[in-house]
Amino acid sequence: MKKITRKKHLEMRLQSIPSHPKPKVNLEQYTTPSIIASDLVWNAFSLGDINGKNIFDLGCGTGIFAIASALMGAKIAVGIDVDEDSIDLANEVSNNLNVDNVKFIQSD
Repeated sequence: MKKITRKKHLEMRLQSIPSHPKPKVNLEQYTTPSIIASDLVWNAFSLGDINGKNIFDLGCGTGIFAIASALMGAKIAVGIDVDEDSIDLANEVSNNLNVDNVKFIQSD
């Protein structure tokens, strides 16, 4: 995997993460835009809070923050969500992006 050296490149990689196909109102599911996720993760990376760290994304939804953290060099990024559909999509996306330092768990 090619190292990401610009925030715009991170944003472009995150744009391939689709919105939740069936958002559940009772879980207040919504999609975080790639521009917001890339900005937040890039800033955390710049502060030394991502590279080589263990990252946990609680309520990860489709996994945009966990995947972004993995792309930016997290030792491992773990996404946890109660919704099985979200976890299935996050696993599919991380496999398509060939991100191997991320794991998703369906749990409350």
